[in-house]
Amino acid sequence: MEIGGWDIAAALAKAVTYAATLGAAGAVFFTIHCGDLLRDHQRATLRRLIGVLAGTGAVSSALRILLLGGSMGGDASGMVDSAFVSMILGGGEGRATGLRMAGLFLACFATSKNRAFRAPAVVGAMIAATSFAWVGHAHGLAHNTAPSLLIGLHLLCAAFWLGALPPLWIIAAGGDEAQIAAAAARFGKLAVVVVALLLAAGAGLLWMFIAAADKFWGSDYGGMMAIKLLAVAGILALAALNKLKLTPKLLSRNPGAVASFRRSVLGEIFIGALILSITAALTTLSGPP
Repeated sequence: MEIGGWDIAAALAKAVTYAATLGAAGAVFFTIHCGDLLRDHQRATLRRLIGVLAGTGAVSSALRILLLGGSMGGDASGMVDSAFVSMILGGGEGRATGLRMAGLFLACFATSKNRAFRAPAVVGAMIAATSFAWVGHAHGLAHNTAPSLLIGLHLLCAAFWLGALPPLWIIAAGGDEAQIAAAAARFGKLAVVVVALLLAAGAGLLWMFIAAADKFWGSDYGGMMAIKLLAVAGILALAALNKLKLTPKLLSRNPGAVASFRRSVLGEIFIGALILSITAALTTLSGPP
């Protein structure tokens, strides 16, 4: 497939959509899981972050629809061509976008101080995070129910992990040692299970793609997947450093532990953004052989 400027723009929009949607969902999950550890100003900052990310995810989702229309038409007129836009909205991309926007709307209830809105916010975050499972290469497999469920689980786990990094940074940047240590310890306990599920789901999906294609690793898709796996190995190494080394140091008030923890979280955010960018390219510019 020849890749043009419209395709690259659509991939970039998808990368932003991934980051904003999973970030908003993860921030909601973090607020529920570690909310009692937050101070009032941190809670207010997280509410603003969720609103900004939800809005960004909705705008980038709509922009992606227009860019896909431009890609189909080959020029800017395709962005507003009713036939192209209707075709996109009537397919998996349209269903995924609709669910995502509805989920992001509900997730914004987390910005309210009223505890009664927590449940719809969590449901919305789950819907938004798993909306990407409604479209993608897994639907091209002969039996796509299991792959779709695995993608949904993979996305929920990714949202919990990657979406928690900005809130953790907010705490690490402005909290005291006791608060930072408590947040890192509580998040780390559940993150171990979440990351294990994420890896298991990802491994299952990868096995299905390899089993369905000859010379998988020799394809462009396989090469990009190898780069993604290297990035995943990098972020896992940082996560292990946080869990096994830095968190115990934080709990024991070790000098320099807070600064090291901040750098580690920033490193995870950077690699996480790289992983989402590669994933957007994989699902937009390439495909399994």
